[in-house]
Formats: sequence, C-alpha cells, structure tokens
Amino acid sequence: IFDHIIVSCIAQKRPAQEELYAITYRELCAAVAVYVNDKSEKDWVFNLGMMKVFTSLNNFELGTNYLGWARVVLVRSAIDYIRSKMKHTTNLAPVEINDTPISSSDFENMMNQIDTEDIMMLIQKLPANQRLIFNLYEIEGYTHKEIEKLTEIKSNTSKWLLAKAKKSLRELVSNSSTLKSYNHGK
Repeated sequence: IFDHIIVSCIAQKRPAQEELYAITYRELCAAVAVYVNDKSEKDWVFNLGMMKVFTSLNNFELGTNYLGWARVVLVRSAIDYIRSKMKHTTNLAPVEINDTPISSSDFENMMNQIDTEDIMMLIQKLPANQRLIFNLYEIEGYTHKEIEKLTEIKSNTSKWLLAKAKKSLRELVSNSSTLKSYNHGK
C-alpha cells in the first residue's frame, strides 16, 4: 500500500512526502511519545526521525512492512536524542537500592489492572533516563545488554534505573487519586 508513495518520495515528490509524513505521524507518533513527554519536544524528535526515514528510504525494501521499519527508525532517533541530552546532564553511576525489590509478577499484576492511557500518563512522569530504560526493557522487550549497546548506559546502571522506574511507578500509582479505583492507591 505504501510502495507507490515511497517510490514517489524517493523521487523527491513533495506531495508524496507530505502524505507519507501525515500517515506516519498518525500511525507512529505514539512510538516517540513513549520516550519523550513534552509535546513540542515529541514533535521535534518525531521530525528528526522523519528526516532519517526520508534519507533512508533507499534502504527500505519495497513490499515489506513500512510502518514497522519506520517505527524502528523513529524509536532509534528518540533514543539517540535522549542519549545526547543525557550526555549534557549528570553521569549516572549504579548505586544499591536499599528497598525491597519489586517482584516482576507483583509489578506486572499491578500494571495489568490499569488502563493503557493511565499507564502512559504515569510513564511520562518518570525522569528521562528511567523512562528510557523502562520503555526499552518493559515495552520494547530489549535485554539489558541490548540496551547498553543502544544507549551506552552500562548494563548494571540499566538494571538499577529499571528498578527505580518500577519503584517510582508503584509510588505514582499509590499516590494517584485517579488510580485509587484500581485498589493500588493509599
């Protein structure tokens, strides 16, 4: 379905580029929003990703899943953007968490009872580094070794950030008046 649009985009036809941008924005903007919480920043990161999409269309294999391919490009652009922002902030070092770790099954049970929109709202409240690791590990399914390759965040630090993100999410659920209906609030 996208092949004729992509061929026109490769030929630098402006109407096709606008059409592909509009379709991609409608279908994949949420993929970027998972990583970036500010709307203007989200649009900026999306546009950076779309520049990579347009410049890489020659590498796209016609007849395959454009949206899947574009999603990978957009998510990697978001990761690159966050990584570049994190280089200008404090470097993180792993520290021990004295709290009792949240078991995966308890965390999963809690999150399974919450609407997707509410989960996304909570994830957006996490600090950027925690949100990045949480999204990559829990939503995208990357391992900590893969996350290290993508983000240059050491595997142990990634594990620590994931634990912090889960703890933060549990606290956000506990303190949220709108989520008390899920029996997780205080």
